[in-house]
Amino acid sequence: MDKSFPADFVFGAATSAYQIEGAFDEDGRGKTWWDTHNKDDFGNPTGDVGDVACDHYHHMKEDVQLMKYLGLQTYRFSVSWVRILPKGTGEINPLGVEFYQNLITELLENGIEPAITIWHGDLPVQLDQIGGWKNPATIDAYIKYSKVLFDLYGDRVKIWFTHNEPWCGAFLGPDAFDDQLLIAHHMLIAHAKVIRLYRNHPQGNGRIGIVLNMSRQYAKTPHPLDQQARQNVDGFLNRWFIEPVLLGEYPQDMVKLYQDKNKIKEMDFSEFHLLKEYPSDFLGINMYSCAIQMFDKTNELFAAKEFRKKNTKYTEMGWPICGSSLYDLLKEIHDNYPQIPIFITENGGAFPDNIEKYGMVVDDDRIEYLYDHLKSVLNAVQDGIPVERYYVWSLMDNFEWGLGFSKKFGIIQVNYETLQRSVKKSGYYYRKVLQERRLIGEEEF
Repeated sequence: MDKSFPADFVFGAATSAYQIEGAFDEDGRGKTWWDTHNKDDFGNPTGDVGDVACDHYHHMKEDVQLMKYLGLQTYRFSVSWVRILPKGTGEINPLGVEFYQNLITELLENGIEPAITIWHGDLPVQLDQIGGWKNPATIDAYIKYSKVLFDLYGDRVKIWFTHNEPWCGAFLGPDAFDDQLLIAHHMLIAHAKVIRLYRNHPQGNGRIGIVLNMSRQYAKTPHPLDQQARQNVDGFLNRWFIEPVLLGEYPQDMVKLYQDKNKIKEMDFSEFHLLKEYPSDFLGINMYSCAIQMFDKTNELFAAKEFRKKNTKYTEMGWPICGSSLYDLLKEIHDNYPQIPIFITENGGAFPDNIEKYGMVVDDDRIEYLYDHLKSVLNAVQDGIPVERYYVWSLMDNFEWGLGFSKKFGIIQVNYETLQRSVKKSGYYYRKVLQERRLIGEEEF
């Protein structure tokens, strides 16, 4: 096996605004729902909050120098909606605009391509209060926000992501399932409308797509009931988004399943045709794990439950480690859908980072994880699957949403008391891969 990556393959790292920026009440920034989470009526924290997080807002130049040291060719970050439009709509905040202009300048001057995620989970609180993505008004606000970003940054940023993990935005909230399907529907229409906006924008001469969290699903046995369980869960997790994005329609087996269970409420399909008319330029995939499904009659909707094999390794998130499944996922997409270019927009693992030797965090589990997944990516590329990019998650330890600071995905450690950054052993490993542009075996490092 040739272990070299193609000359045009692009390596990077990813983060998101709320997870790293901090400075939650500085320079005119508005509030998101996350700014109210884990706080009492007086605004005092009752658990982990992202008020400071990694304080990237004040450490931006230092962080870009670390990216340069690692050899990143591209950096995927999200813009904080409320830093640009503090109330979600209305007046633009010039200090927020300036921060991202400075970040983009710093990246470009250090030879790193900026890649922007427009929305990464941090909805302005004013939109959340009117129902969030359940309310079509949020689509309109999102389009106006996207136009502001294209106007401001479109001359220098040529890689755009509409949503990050809309499945999470739809199905991890407290809403009833029929409302969750409506949220997903609105997010898909918003995605298509933003692509239309970009294609007609004076600075819309880059590439734009979406980021879907996907995991390869397997059946426990060849038995038809296990196979159907796999199909149902794959439809729920993967196909409900990838088929509208790439084919312009929902998977019919899932539509029938949801209709039979009376889970679909009235949806407005008057603009759904935009998904077919304005397809993505690429498909972004966040991949962390896989799952084995088996028949379970007690699951009324999907008739499935996850089967866990003995002797399987898991990350600290409790997710099975299955690097070879990334190849299977990429091949499945390539076989079943148009010849869409694919970016691995997030891939990484949460592991314990408290072992230190010679002042370094030794995270060999993470190195093994990265090696196995990079091997799948290289195999896919060599088999003609158009995978163009790989972004490790994450550049640094950060605020992991509902899990706070308890789970660490970074290849750079952040001391949350001193805010000191330290490259982990996995960071040095990734640097060596990028320097030599080949798959580095663990035994070589």
